[in-house]
Amino acid sequence: MDSLRRYRVACLVAVGWALLAAWADLFGHSAGFAQSYSGLTGLGNMRIYWLTGLLLLAAAMAVCPGRFERARRILFFCVPLAASFGTMAFAVAPQQVFFQPETVALLGIVVAGAGYTWFTCLFCGILAETQNMSCAIGGIVASLALKTVLVQVLTGVLSESTQVGLAIALPFAIAALASAAEKGPCTRVEHDEWRPASGSPAPYRYVVPQVLVAALAVATTRVLTPLGFFGDPLHQFSGAALAAVGTVGVVAVLVALSYAVLVKRVKIHLNRRFMPAFLVVVIAFFVSALTPQWQGLASAVSEVLITSVEALTHALFWTLTVTAIRLKGASLFRTVGLAAGFYDVVSIVWVACFFDLGVANSGIILLVALALVILVIWLTDRGGGRERSENPAELIVDRRGEIAERAGLSPRETEVFMMLAQGRSRAFISEELVLSEGTVKTHISHIYAKLNVHGRQEMFDLLLAEDPDAERP
Repeated sequence: MDSLRRYRVACLVAVGWALLAAWADLFGHSAGFAQSYSGLTGLGNMRIYWLTGLLLLAAAMAVCPGRFERARRILFFCVPLAASFGTMAFAVAPQQVFFQPETVALLGIVVAGAGYTWFTCLFCGILAETQNMSCAIGGIVASLALKTVLVQVLTGVLSESTQVGLAIALPFAIAALASAAEKGPCTRVEHDEWRPASGSPAPYRYVVPQVLVAALAVATTRVLTPLGFFGDPLHQFSGAALAAVGTVGVVAVLVALSYAVLVKRVKIHLNRRFMPAFLVVVIAFFVSALTPQWQGLASAVSEVLITSVEALTHALFWTLTVTAIRLKGASLFRTVGLAAGFYDVVSIVWVACFFDLGVANSGIILLVALALVILVIWLTDRGGGRERSENPAELIVDRRGEIAERAGLSPRETEVFMMLAQGRSRAFISEELVLSEGTVKTHISHIYAKLNVHGRQEMFDLLLAEDPDAERP
């Protein structure tokens, strides 16, 4: 029953986060706000002011997380109102005559940007507190996929005035979904699997650098790539029918890639878990630099790939952020504030320095891709085999999936085995998996038989064995 509640919470977060991304897209790219943007051309790129709003709140959360935690209930009501007001202020700025239009517009866009950061923090926290990592990743990816469809529908069907009205109302709908997800009767997940053994290096040393590298990748795809998820629509898929085909293709590739490089690797050690995802992003960077030279089918395929990987980059960044939140002693607001703040700073630099370079962007993209390759190699090397052999608890977490697969454990036996390897009791496993203690005892007997061990101590000896060929005599 609790698993159904978890799925319900994950679905609420997915829909809320999708609406949040759709709201930002309507604000930044829809025809309904074109007049507001056209009246502010003398103030430079409006993305800088949006990102400034994001950065201001992110910095405040990083510096004063305790105050945000204490004011969380009040902010639940105040932030949606402020975000809606900011959206409306930006929309009506050119038409009103009481204040200087530029001042009203800039105030609106900064306040709306701050609201975006707040909602993102809430959704990250809910996923980290209520979901296992597979479900958390599923919620993030589902929100990105749903956003792809929503934006195509909203911008293609609604009139300009309706787009503006919807954008003004969306913060309240997003807040309602966040509130429903937070109040969902769902048992909070325990974070024991992230706690290091005594004397072992904290998992932060693996996660935090990867969060920063992912932020660099997200900021680059967000600003510099010629195509993509948060940029222009699919150019090669004009018309309703082709646009639908392109959208379905993007969603399908996004889901497939996310499952292969994120969901399937949730049991891998933190220093290597996200390396394939980074590799896919780097490959897409090189493809992005070559895309303008391609025509026809090759151009359409590359456009779908780049758009999908750009969404995957966001999924990678927020998955890493959720992973960091789940670490022992992590502060929700400080973690999200630092991660989002670094992304905002890099994005502002990119927009200010490189956004208008045109074809020169290809060279910048290649340089960033090269930097990502170097950083990923460094991340892999700094968590090498020597440390793994010195940290038995992390080695256990790292090898559970491999041993379960080798022993031919069933899906349910694998779940029980994962908890046994964490030192969980039969009573705990029974309650967590909603099984009778007798059923759990039977599963444990089958697990021991398949592993060719005679008790829990021999099972741990197997998990800690240095020679893989000696794991099963």
